[in-house]
Amino acid sequence: MNLQKLLAILEKQEKNLKNLLKIGIEKQETLVSNNHKKLKELVAVEEQNLLNIQLTEESRLEEMHSIFNFYKINNDRYKLNILVEHLKGSANEKLLETITAFENRIKKSIEEITRVNHLNMTLIQQSRSLINATIHAVINSSNRSMLDRKA
Repeated sequence: MNLQKLLAILEKQEKNLKNLLKIGIEKQETLVSNNHKKLKELVAVEEQNLLNIQLTEESRLEEMHSIFNFYKINNDRYKLNILVEHLKGSANEKLLETITAFENRIKKSIEEITRVNHLNMTLIQQSRSLINATIHAVINSSNRSMLDRKA
């Protein structure tokens, strides 16, 4: 049980999420520029980053479980705000403020990642629509001659 260890985990997760946001923005630019090679590379990097996020979250949950047991907090939801509420008055207030600040920044990063991913999904859908329209135009034009023979 160590609140400092929890802070280190939260800091690592914040960096992971900022990196994921950066990748999402790069993917957006790559989608617009239609650079398939770069997009493939970004997807591979994104997958590794998502794995790092998952592993860091598992570490956070393990540490929260340990902290909850140590302080005899009876709650199966290992949320930071629950921890802070239970430790008010018995732990360093500055430390609790830091935990709350990390929680807020992490939530903000997640919201921004969600927004960027939604925009990327829209770009992909628009690209698919354009491709489908082009395919239909080519298929339908095969029924007509490329040259106007009446002229």
